[in-house]
Amino acid sequence: MTLRRPDTKELEQIGKKTGIELTQDELAVLQPIIAKVLDGYDVLDQFPDPVREVIPAVRIPSSRPEKAEDPLNGIVRYCSVRATPLVESGILSNKNIGLKDTICVAGLPMTCASRLLYDYTSDIDATVTKRILEAGGHITAILNTDDFAFSGGGHTSVYGAGLNPVDPTYAPGGSSHGSATAIASNQVDITLGGDQGGSIRIPASFSGIVGHKPTHGLVPYTGIVGFDQTIDHVGPMASTVEDCALMLGVIAGKDDTAIDPRQPTNVSVPDYISMLSGSIKGLKIAIVKEGFETAHATQSVNAAVLGAAEKLRSMGADVAEISIPMHTRVPPLWNAIAIEGGLSSFNSGHAAYQTKGYYNARLISAMMRGLKTHSHDLSPTAKMGALVAEYMRTKYDGVFYARAQNMSRILTETYNAVFENVDLLLMPTTPQRAHKLPALPEIDRKEHIDQALNMVANTAAFDLTGHPSISVPVHSVDGMPIGLMLTGRLFDDATVLRAAHAYQQSC
Repeated sequence: MTLRRPDTKELEQIGKKTGIELTQDELAVLQPIIAKVLDGYDVLDQFPDPVREVIPAVRIPSSRPEKAEDPLNGIVRYCSVRATPLVESGILSNKNIGLKDTICVAGLPMTCASRLLYDYTSDIDATVTKRILEAGGHITAILNTDDFAFSGGGHTSVYGAGLNPVDPTYAPGGSSHGSATAIASNQVDITLGGDQGGSIRIPASFSGIVGHKPTHGLVPYTGIVGFDQTIDHVGPMASTVEDCALMLGVIAGKDDTAIDPRQPTNVSVPDYISMLSGSIKGLKIAIVKEGFETAHATQSVNAAVLGAAEKLRSMGADVAEISIPMHTRVPPLWNAIAIEGGLSSFNSGHAAYQTKGYYNARLISAMMRGLKTHSHDLSPTAKMGALVAEYMRTKYDGVFYARAQNMSRILTETYNAVFENVDLLLMPTTPQRAHKLPALPEIDRKEHIDQALNMVANTAAFDLTGHPSISVPVHSVDGMPIGLMLTGRLFDDATVLRAAHAYQQSC
């Protein structure tokens, strides 16, 4: 069936929207020419889409659990997805795995915890999904997240707020809150979360588990809904550093099924498990002064994290304080990139033009339809971000996004210079412990938005720069979990994991 051709009235409207003034004479000439150009699209329409490999597997989508089954509201739906024939001796055999509701699993619905994608079912596997199945993993749960992952609180999902595993009147942290609470409540063994501003490490901190954000590009992002390709990360969450290292060894490495423009040409994957062992004696760890002085810093959290630093010193690490003034510039840089870049991705159906990456055509179509019919159902935080991004794009021409991207390279160079003399950076994952769940947005939209992004000052730094970064639990503050964040050199995830493992083993 041929594509519908635009008439002159439609072309006039398009011209007005894009700032192109067209006379009636121009429209009369252009309309038949444009109609002729669309002949080529009719031809393209008859080409079958290239098939993306889907690993043979038994795929059984199930229902959303009852509250009694999942009191923390971490699971969007149960499922059972396993490779066939069964991989009985794989690295992840006998492990139940949960995936954030932004990661494609062929045959299963994926909603990004939003009404916009309510009826979308993926026909592809993300590369990480494929690798988990090939390693014998049993995917048993699709996990709750914030509405399109745009919140660090864990309270903006269309399925309802996630609840903190220590005290359900508190927030679990977001956006990968289901990936944290499903671990904390022993629903699964290992999960995957996404991290654009801290969304693996923040819920790990608030919920008392381990969350590792790998080096940018170490793990392929193909088949996962993201924000801005320059800050998109996917990584493991678990109760132990060892399980995070186990999963990282499975999912890391160059994408062998498609091109991921986030990845460098060569990606080496060491044996992360074998590299966990060994002393940390002599490891140079820098306490970043500015990481303890962010806008929402709290004395109790700072004291607990400094106590963890002393523990590492007692284990033989060389621990000293340093100052990185550039760290204070992180929030405005991240805001511009995440908000403007995120909306650009959002409005193109989570596909970035002008790259050689894989394009998920069905997801693009579903997103475009969802935007037309259900944008009013976005969370208050997502609406705020969309409005700011469009305002900055139309009134200031994207200049501030460009400035932030250029400055982020300077930020990366600054940290790289520090890493010439130290092995790891140390600071609180979140400047505060978990906060009380905000009231429903219909009651207090301001609180709903304020509680969504007030904890990203430290975590967002390393989404901008891409350095590997982990949150590991330290002792509680007023009965609530907090996290110690360790960050290392680009592609030196092994050292980050080794130090975190040594600390966790000592506690």
